[in-house]
Amino acid sequence: MSVKNLFSSIYLVSKISSALLTVLSIAIFTRLVSHDIFGQYLIGFAFAFITYSVVTQWLLGAHFGQQSRQHAAPIAGGAIILTGVSVMAGMAMIFIATLSGFIGADIALPTALLLFGLSAYFVANEVGRAQLLVMSVTSGAFLRSLGTLVLGSLALWQFGTAASLLIAVAIAHTIATLPIIVGLKRTIWTSGFVWPQRSIYKQLWRYGWPLIIAGGASALALYIDRLLLERYFGTEAVGPYGATLDFIKQSFVIVGETIAVSYVSSAKSLHGDNAREQAAPVLQHAFVTAAFLATFGIVFYVLLGDALFALVLDADYQEAVPLVPMLAFANALLILRAYYFAQTIYFSNSVRLELVSMLVALVVGSGAGIWLIPAYGITGAAMAFTAAQFAALMVFLGSRESRQTMPVDLGKFAKVVAAGVATIAIGEVVTHSLPTATAMVVNLTLIAAVSGWLLVRWNMFDAAHLWDGFGRSLGIAGRGGR
Repeated sequence: MSVKNLFSSIYLVSKISSALLTVLSIAIFTRLVSHDIFGQYLIGFAFAFITYSVVTQWLLGAHFGQQSRQHAAPIAGGAIILTGVSVMAGMAMIFIATLSGFIGADIALPTALLLFGLSAYFVANEVGRAQLLVMSVTSGAFLRSLGTLVLGSLALWQFGTAASLLIAVAIAHTIATLPIIVGLKRTIWTSGFVWPQRSIYKQLWRYGWPLIIAGGASALALYIDRLLLERYFGTEAVGPYGATLDFIKQSFVIVGETIAVSYVSSAKSLHGDNAREQAAPVLQHAFVTAAFLATFGIVFYVLLGDALFALVLDADYQEAVPLVPMLAFANALLILRAYYFAQTIYFSNSVRLELVSMLVALVVGSGAGIWLIPAYGITGAAMAFTAAQFAALMVFLGSRESRQTMPVDLGKFAKVVAAGVATIAIGEVVTHSLPTATAMVVNLTLIAAVSGWLLVRWNMFDAAHLWDGFGRSLGIAGRGGR
């Protein structure tokens, strides 16, 4: 088993476990509080994440783009010190936003604490990921999801407020940094924390400062739909819409992160070692995997979304369920852009494309939201979100720089899409021909069979090697992927 496939398999198992905990969290949270309270939490989280994206997220790209085996410790130290400075700047922004009336006074402090938790976790995760601390990073991700579930449920059960849930989520993110810190102490910090020279700060800043604008635009593009929805219809409308969208987005992001931290990280390592010819097939495999996951994510939600959300969400939160196919398509576009094409910044040493795509997404999402949300409510919000993701992806697809650095396998892409369309067509016939429960079982089996065959065929997530081993254990011939 190759190292990159081993890493991707471990990450995938970890992310699936985290996803299950996230599903359980949403199911419990939406049963413990009303639309209004959960909507307030979603708005508070949106403000915290937007602030994090402006003041801290650029450091993730700067660290990943500048880190090397020779200077791992000082680069990591520089990123961490700058994170502290960035968080203080972000808290000042939240204070000003509170005085200006953009953030409610009751959630201002919890939002600031969540900014700290998000910054601490994601920067630690980036440093650990760059050092290939697979077990530490996956343990942190699992601990974050578990902490959110346990602490969030306790907070809502005891206090029942958006502020208490924001604080609980902030604590969960902070605790999740501990396994990564332990891993770093065993690797690059065996002799203690390495304080960087001033040149390291300058190096990180020169590379990453354009990402400040891109990060802010990206976060606003992701959340402008619910912010506008809250402005026009209040937090009561944000609750059902946000719960549905966040559930779908989380499931897509989980698999997207798996691609980024395994295949793309391996390709970046090869590229940094001047083995660019070896990096190209790794990236091409990453594209095929991303296209497969995006396509069959849509297939899953189109055929099984209604039944899934009837189980996960409380009956009072079902208002946005008819929008599931559209939201699934939008999130498929998101992971293709964010977790494949946008990774070009690590191979071209330029963040221009990311900046342009996010500004385009923000303009399109804002314009569409202002136009559609007042008239169509949550349907308009979903349409605006989809339009923003489509526009952002088109920027990369239309760029010569992206086409040169991020290879695309059009043949396999066409086969994946054809398989997905055929699966949906057959599944729709099944849905309209059989009783609901029977149709669900048949469709789930159909999706598993088709996606499993493609996984083995093209050896995504080491599936062909795992299948070969399974076949040998049964005394039959296995089948490698091609």
